[in-house]
Amino acid sequence: MSTHEQDHVLQILKDLHEAERNGKKLRYESWDGRIHAVSTDDPDRNSVDITPQHLGFGGKEDDSLCIVVSAEAMEGGDAIVPSRFWCLDGGRTYSALGDREGNGMPGTICVTNRPVAGIQVASIGAPEDHVRVILRKGPAQSGSMGPDDNRCSRWEAIGFLRSGNGQWEQQPVMVVSLREDLFARARGVFETDVLSPTCVFTAGVGSIGSYGALELCKSGVCNHIVMDDDRIEVPNVIRHVAGTDDVGRLKVHVVADEIRRKNPLARVVTCAQRITWASQDLVRSFVRRSDLVICGADDDEARVILNKICVEENKPVIFPGALRRAYGGQVLLVRPGKGPCYQCFLRYLPEQARDREISSQEDAERFAYSDRPFVAEPGLSNDIVPIPQMGVKLAIQQLMQGTPSALRTLDADLVAPLYIWISRREAGTDFEELQPLEFNVDGFHVMRWYGVDLPRDQACPCCGEVPVFTAPAAHVAAREGDARVPNAS
Repeated sequence: MSTHEQDHVLQILKDLHEAERNGKKLRYESWDGRIHAVSTDDPDRNSVDITPQHLGFGGKEDDSLCIVVSAEAMEGGDAIVPSRFWCLDGGRTYSALGDREGNGMPGTICVTNRPVAGIQVASIGAPEDHVRVILRKGPAQSGSMGPDDNRCSRWEAIGFLRSGNGQWEQQPVMVVSLREDLFARARGVFETDVLSPTCVFTAGVGSIGSYGALELCKSGVCNHIVMDDDRIEVPNVIRHVAGTDDVGRLKVHVVADEIRRKNPLARVVTCAQRITWASQDLVRSFVRRSDLVICGADDDEARVILNKICVEENKPVIFPGALRRAYGGQVLLVRPGKGPCYQCFLRYLPEQARDREISSQEDAERFAYSDRPFVAEPGLSNDIVPIPQMGVKLAIQQLMQGTPSALRTLDADLVAPLYIWISRREAGTDFEELQPLEFNVDGFHVMRWYGVDLPRDQACPCCGEVPVFTAPAAHVAAREGDARVPNAS
C-alpha cells in the first residue's frame, strides 16, 4: 500500500471515530454521489463528509500493461517468430496465447541466446508490428514477470508496444510454459503426464459428450477424436460448451476449439459424420486408435454399433445418458470380457433403457415407437452436468489403471458396471416416492449416485457365449424398435 493510500485509511478511521463519538452513521446520498456521516438525531446536520474517492483505492483497477507469450515459442534456439497478439482488457493485456476471433495485432517474438538488453528493438520484426518481445532463457531481469517468482526466474524477457507517435515503449512480459504449468494444480492428485499420451474417442458431442470431452482435456488427456454430424442450434447453447456465437456451426468443430482453448498443445481429430452401419468401418478405425470410448450419442443404432465394435476390439466404452426431463441419469461402463455390455443392459432393463431424455422434436420422432410416442421434454443444465462428471470419473480410473495416484482409493468404490443418479422425485417414475434426503445417510434418496450390480448376460447376442456360426444373425438389439445389425454375407 502506498503512502497516499495509507493516509486515506488513517483519515477514514479518524472520520469514523469522530462520527461514532458524535452519534452518527455513514450513509450514501445518491443526489450528490457522496458518502456522509449523518447524525442519528438530526439527519440534516452533516459534520463528517467522506467522498467516494476516500474509499476508491480498495477497488481501483490495475491500469498497468502486460504482454503474455508462451515459452514454447522459444523451442529451437535463435529465431525471429512472426506472431499475432490480441488486445484484451481494454488495452491492458496483449496476449499471443491461443487462437482467438479476429486477426489480432501483428508482432514479433525474437528468441536469442544473447542478453536481451543488447538487442535493439528497432532491428527486429516487420514494419507493421505493434508488439515486439525479446526472449532468452535465463534469470529474469526487471521488466519481466510471471505467475510466480520461481517460474519468472527461468526467463529473461523485454517487451515493447508501439505508441501513437511510433516510438517503442518498454512493457513487462509474462512468459508462461503451457507444457510445464498448465496442469500444475492437478499435481499431487496424480501426474497429468500419465494421461497426456492417452487418446479418447467421444462419439456424440451434445450436452453430455461435449462436457465430458472438455473435462477429460482439463484432466490431462491430450489426444481426442470427436464424431458428430449435428450443428449447434439456439436451444443447445444453455446446456452445451458452445456459445450463441457458435449457432449454426458443427458441434465437432466447436468442441475441438474449446479443447484447444484449454490446451493449445492438444491434438483433436474431428469427424462430422453420423454413426451408422454404413460408417462402421470408419468408427472401428477410431476405436482402434483410442484407449477408451465415450458414447455421447443418444440413439439406439449408434449405441448398438459402438457397443458391438468396442466389444470386438476389446476397448472399454462408457455410455452416459440422461433420463427424461433430466430428472436423473445413468452411466454404464462396459469392460469387454469383464462385465455386461450395452446389449446386456437392454435385455435386463429395457424400461430403464427407454427412460431417456428427449431434448428436441427431431429426437422425439427418431425414438418414437408404435406403442409409445415420445414428446420433446428438455431438462436443466445443472441436472445434466453430474452425468458426464461421473462418466469422466470412470474414464480417468480406466485410463490410469495400474498407475499409483491418490485416485487409487476409488478402485474400491467404483466397482459397479452401472450407476444411477436421481436429481429429483419425478411423478410417474419408480422414484417418485423416494424419501427426502434431509440428513439421512442410508437408504435410497435423491442427489446421490448408486452402483447397480448388473451381471453379464451369457445369452447376450453381442458379448455372450454365442456359437460362432450363429454370431452374425445374433448381433441384434434387444427389443422391438432397436437397431439391428445387417446379416453377414
